[in-house]
Amino acid sequence: MTYSDDLQNLVEPCTGVTEPLINFIQDLHHFYQPFQDGAVAESIPELAQADPNWFGISVVGVDGKVFDIGHTSQLFTIQSISKPFVYGLALEDWGTDYVLSKIGVEPTGEPFNSIIEPEEISRRQYNPMINAGAIAATSLIKGANPRERYDRLLETCRRYTGRDAQIDRSVFQSKKTNDHLNRAIAYMMLNFGLLEGDIDDIIELYFNQCSVMVDCHDLAVMAATLANNGVNPITGEVAVEQKYVKNIISVMYTCGMYEFSGQWAYKVGLPAKSGLSGAIIGVVPGQMGIAVFSPPLGKHRKSWKGVRVFEAVSQKFGLHIFNQITPPQISSECQKTGDVDDNIIESENSVNFCTPKTSRLNCQFNLADNCLIEFLQELHHKYLPLREGRIYLSEPDLVDISPDWFAISVTTVDGQVYSVGDWEVPFLIQSMSKVFTYGMALEDRGRDYVLTKVDVEPTGDAYDSIIKVESRSKRPYNPMVNAGAIATTSLIDGKSPAQKLNRILEMYRHYIGHRVFVDTPTVVSELNHGDRSWAMSYLLRNFGMISGNINQILDLYLQQCSVLLNCQDLALMGATLANNGINPHTQARAINSDYVKDLLSVMYTCGMYDFAGEWVYKVGFPAKSGVSGGIIAVVPGHMGIAVFSPPLDVRGNSIRGIKVCEELSKRFGLHIFAS
Repeated sequence: MTYSDDLQNLVEPCTGVTEPLINFIQDLHHFYQPFQDGAVAESIPELAQADPNWFGISVVGVDGKVFDIGHTSQLFTIQSISKPFVYGLALEDWGTDYVLSKIGVEPTGEPFNSIIEPEEISRRQYNPMINAGAIAATSLIKGANPRERYDRLLETCRRYTGRDAQIDRSVFQSKKTNDHLNRAIAYMMLNFGLLEGDIDDIIELYFNQCSVMVDCHDLAVMAATLANNGVNPITGEVAVEQKYVKNIISVMYTCGMYEFSGQWAYKVGLPAKSGLSGAIIGVVPGQMGIAVFSPPLGKHRKSWKGVRVFEAVSQKFGLHIFNQITPPQISSECQKTGDVDDNIIESENSVNFCTPKTSRLNCQFNLADNCLIEFLQELHHKYLPLREGRIYLSEPDLVDISPDWFAISVTTVDGQVYSVGDWEVPFLIQSMSKVFTYGMALEDRGRDYVLTKVDVEPTGDAYDSIIKVESRSKRPYNPMVNAGAIATTSLIDGKSPAQKLNRILEMYRHYIGHRVFVDTPTVVSELNHGDRSWAMSYLLRNFGMISGNINQILDLYLQQCSVLLNCQDLALMGATLANNGINPHTQARAINSDYVKDLLSVMYTCGMYDFAGEWVYKVGFPAKSGVSGGIIAVVPGHMGIAVFSPPLDVRGNSIRGIKVCEELSKRFGLHIFAS
């Protein structure tokens, strides 16, 4: 039972530490205080001594308003919650590029203390929130000697909390004496040349950072400091440079809850970090920091009460980063000059594009007329000569694909269209279909049932990985990998295979505004050459994740991936999601608005496979790629973006597509966590 089960109230908008929020948190604390679920951590003797009845909730607004209830002044050790703040210190000391060369940002789908494989280490397929990456981050703290690095660590904590930091010496000594696993992890990282300095000094400093004493109020202030662009809202002191806040909360969002990060992003939708002491912090960017302290841990070794408090608060006040998508409000001056000319114009280098005189997008992002289309032309010209990468074909000579095909399209939520390059060239939707059939499955079966068949956890693995099903439930990790997509396809309703296919094609029509067709030769080729897909399907049936005729399920899956569309179609599909499920051109509803958040969440954390973490870190808006060379991206409330360019990198993502989206995000500040 959860508190949200008892409450059926509508979402109430939240703008900080308001009276409705305070009243709701008081009710939550009263409701959950008697619960005895979970168990106190015993990995460190001192943690096992915690009183299971301790329970505190603290909220600190970016305006300095504070609300505390319960055991918010009870001291405990910060443990893993130290990791994002030390990572921020490493970024300040070395800069983003150098730190990324040492520490990746990919979710692992594994517990915090997992031993990562040598291949994963060499490919930087780990992150600063798991112990391996955190130890590497600690090694990057600059200082002339161990004492200076130690002092800088405590000074960082002081800036975030607003008071002097102290170490719990008994916890530190316990870790130093008994924590052999983290020593083993440190030596493995040293073996790969990823640690800076003396190994014993690094391990000791890492144990010290985990042994810093804090209380629930302190943690809420630390979270509020990140919500306030790095400025402590109580003291006014800068704790971390503003330009690094986006990086910190990005890895908190994708990796901060370890193997529970996907579920957290799906249900709560806030950057967060947990620790074995029983604390969880959450960042509501631009509004507040929230901290919950309750030592008993539940599944995935997270505070049992903490998880439920965050779920209830996020649901009640719509705090999820993809909640309640609405188009931006436009000034009256923009509306007066909002006449639109949608002519197709041909430029000097035969690039076709649509040019609005004045659009809502221009007003929202303070762009001069034609600024966006000129920038798209600039990007097209810049990256067209880039011919690296391989082109995917299910079999040789099936179809001619030019490595020079290259298109960029943007469609806004008010229907403006900007396209450059080969936007009329048809290509296969491929894995980008997974987003939309997942939406169909949610509408057909409901969120709760679908989650019993397909999880929402990012794994850091390739899209066609066969073995990635959960060890206990046997569910595929997420609907964006092939195994998860096949399981999703099996959930689509229909009396016959033909009716199911017709429903999928009709669903595409709602998103695009016109009929689409399946490329039959591709389906036949994939059926005859897709042994990997057959293997996944039988494995899923073996685990009870799909039932029925395997041939029909796989045939439907390959048909949904073999629909032909063009770059402009794809941008409109993205704009439909950006517009809360309503097609900006036809005004038809393509998907129930209740499920748009679900789609954007899994796109954000899982859509780019083993590049998903770095995508969130650098680009920062939901996206999905396909081996045909397409990338669809969504800037919620603003626009859909599509890029088509067949040459792929080793992960199966369009090389030109990634570069274009990186530049668009940087140029126009499109990152979800941009200041």
